[in-house]
Parts: sequence; C-alpha cells; structure tokens
Amino acid sequence: MPTSIQSFLSRIPELRDADQRAFLYSDLDQQRIDNPEGYQEALKFWTQLLLSACQHGLLSAAPRTPQPRLNTTLASSDEDDEDEDDVLDRTQSEDSEHTEAASVLCFERAGLAARLAFRGDTPTGVDGIVDEMERSGIVVEACDYLAGSTVRRWAGRFVRHVPVVGRQMAVLAWGAQTSQIALDSSLVVRSLVEAAASRVADAHYARAACALTDNLLSMDVFREQYAQPVLTTNGKLSLEDARLVLRCLEDQRQATSTIIDAADTQVLIKFAARRAQRVQPVTEADRGAFHVVSTRDTIARQVTALESRVLELDLKARNAVVRKLRTQALGYLRLKRHVESDVLARRQQALDNIERIVLKLQQAASDVQLLQAFKSGTCALKGLNQEAEDMHAERIFDDWADQALRADEIQAVMDDGAAAVADGMQDVDDDALEAELEALLAADEQKEAAASDKQKESNVAVPGKQETADEDILADAFNKVTLSPDHTPSEPNAAEAKQERIAMLE
Repeated sequence: MPTSIQSFLSRIPELRDADQRAFLYSDLDQQRIDNPEGYQEALKFWTQLLLSACQHGLLSAAPRTPQPRLNTTLASSDEDDEDEDDVLDRTQSEDSEHTEAASVLCFERAGLAARLAFRGDTPTGVDGIVDEMERSGIVVEACDYLAGSTVRRWAGRFVRHVPVVGRQMAVLAWGAQTSQIALDSSLVVRSLVEAAASRVADAHYARAACALTDNLLSMDVFREQYAQPVLTTNGKLSLEDARLVLRCLEDQRQATSTIIDAADTQVLIKFAARRAQRVQPVTEADRGAFHVVSTRDTIARQVTALESRVLELDLKARNAVVRKLRTQALGYLRLKRHVESDVLARRQQALDNIERIVLKLQQAASDVQLLQAFKSGTCALKGLNQEAEDMHAERIFDDWADQALRADEIQAVMDDGAAAVADGMQDVDDDALEAELEALLAADEQKEAAASDKQKESNVAVPGKQETADEDILADAFNKVTLSPDHTPSEPNAAEAKQERIAMLE
C-alpha cells in the first residue's frame, strides 16, 4: 500500500511514460475540443486515479501532529501523595494521544494540482476533470452531502458563498446536526461512502446482541469499532469519514444521531433494532441506557489504562534495581502499590457494579421483546379467532352432524334393501337348478353328436368330392399365410404348390 502520493503516482505506467504524461498533464479543456476521444480517455484515467488515491487516503488534508508527551518519569517518593484523579488524568491523556487518521472517503479540492505534481510536471486540467466528476454525480461537495434532504442541499449551496463559520451556523440551523466539520472544499465520493456504510452495517449487526445497549454508540466508539470495515486496516476512523458514513446510514434509515449534552460535545448514535427495520427516534430510555453504557466503557478504559500503568511502574522499578537506584525503585513500588490497592481496586469494583446494571438493562430489554412477541402472538390469535367466529363454527358442525346422520340413514336403507334381495334369492331350490343345467348340457352334447354322424355319412357317400373340398380349403388358407397380397403365382408354380400341400396333408 503506497504511503505517499508520490509513491502512488510512480506506480502508474502512464505517468512513467513522458509522452503520455505530457498529454495527461496538458490543458484538457482544449483537448475536449480538438481531440474528443483523447479527452474521454483522459477523463476516465483521471477519474480512476483520483478515486484510487482517495481510497488510499492520499488526497485528504494533512493529518494533525500529536502534541509532545509530558515526561512522567517519577524520580522521588513524593509521587505517592498523588490522588486518584491525578493518576487517572495522566493515564487518560497518555492513552488518548494519537494522530488523526486521513480521510478515505473524500478529498480536498484546494491545491489538488500541486499535490499531483510528478517529476516536475503539474496537471493543468485536473480542475476541469473534478468539475466533470461533480456534474456526473461521482463526487459531491461535503456541505451538500451532509445537509441530507433536498431543502438542506439547497441551503448548503447557498451557504457555500458565505464565510465558514456562517456556513456552519446556517446548515446547523436547518437541523443537520452531523455536519459540524469544516465545510471547506472537500469533495465526497458517493460510491466509496455507500460501500463503507454497507460494510459498517454488516459489521454492526454481526456483533450486536442486545438491541437496547449494543445499538447505542458514542462517536468515539463508532470511530474505533468500525475503522476496519472502512479503512480495511486497524486504526481509528477519521472524524470526517465517520460523519459521512453516519450521514449515509441516516439516509438509509438504518441509524440516527443526536446531541445529548448542553455543551454539544456528546453525540449519541442509534442503530435500528434489525437490519431490515427502520431506526426509531431516540427516546428517554435510550438516553438513560446510553449514559450507563458510556459510563461503563469509560471505566473499562480507565481500568485498562491503570493496569498498563501498574505494569509500567513494575518495569521501571526492576530497571531501577538493576541500575542500583534504590530510592527510585522504592518510589515506583510505592506508587504501584497505591495504584493497585486504591485506584485500580476502586475502579474495578465500580466496573463490576455498573456491569450488573447493564446486565439488568439487557434483561429488561429481553423481557420487553418477549412481551412484544406475546403481544404480537395475541393479536394474531385474536384475528384467527375472529375469522373462525365469522365462519359460524357451531353451525358448520351442526350441519356436519345432520349430514352425517342422513348419510347413515341412507346407508341403512341400502343395507336393508340388499338383505331383502338376498333373502328373496334364498327361496330358489339349488338342486332343481343343478338338474336343469345338467339337462341343458346333455341336450347340447346330443346335438353335437348328431351333427358329427351326419358329417361322416356325407363324407363316405362322396369321397372324391370331400377330398377336393378339403384340398381347396387348405390351399386357400396356405396362400393367405405364405403369400403376400400383391403376389400372384404363375400357373405351373401354383400347380406344384398344390401338389406339395396335398402331400403334406396326407
């Protein structure tokens, strides 16, 4: 990952080539007229370059320099007279010192050409490229984006032409409480903000277990917990990026924010109970729960800082012993015991107590969710019961009983009728029926025998004629089986076939 704009530019092949760099760094407004195709290629190149450089945090304002740390080395035993507040103030100040992170979602328009200078060349058409990106909606000025609604965006365009303090007051007067950053020449990259907001929402709902406590965050906690989804590296999210992401979440109705103290320094951020739901306004219960949770987080950070302080004092005492500095070693050990026994123990006890309060709040929130589930189930059951009443269940079952009784009556009638038919058939004598059947069979056999005798007599009277008739019948049957319909044998062949059939018959 490049650490400076110059190292980033040196990795781009088009800029390492002198001829291509000369074209890209030339007056592109003139290229728009003389060379439209070349201008479109340059526009695409600069758009990708600016978005990539912004995503790496190389185009934001210069980060703030941290203040020099005070020398807290303890050289005498007089430090055991420090009270609890002095120790906490020093540990918190040492823990909170850091360098402000660079923005990865917006970039400064002022001085952009000078920052993009490379190998002695300065781009002269980059301002026109930025104007084109703004017209196409790729970037938008920070005051317009943070203003939110259409009316507020109109107000943001109006106040851009007044001094910075006046612009801030004007936008705040329209209710844009999150737009408290300096409304200067920052340009917001919409696609980067929307992608970052989606990743933050995914990360939040993956870790949020209790809707009451886990969905309430301070701005500092928001910047620490969700730096990874935005920066894709460890660190702390810049204040500008945090407010841009929060603005996008507010537009999507997934989060809301409000100022909860008179000094306008503490911001409460509330997420929706679920990803698919819309966020509800901040209530008094939310404010109370947020106060408890923020106090717990503060005490937890103090405990962590005090534990680090104890380890530091122990290490210093050991080093003093190695260097034969007995007085310093005693001072470190005395202060270590004071921190462990008095300050750290009290803070740990306070943390345990407030953790119990948080658990009770979470239990109460779970009870409320359970009651809401019972309430929803009751409403659903009530609706189903109403539908059942509208269908007149008693009448339906009465009709069913009547129809079932009617069906039984019909079945009984049919059973009685079948029984009567069977009883009527039982009066017939089976022996008489058998005798009648035998008589019919005997008469039929006599007829067959008489026909057979008559046929034999006729065959004996005219033997030649019977043989000729049998031969003709057999020949016709053989022709139907062996010869195709369209095949007619010749006369000699037909005679030979007839002789063969006669031979087979004999």
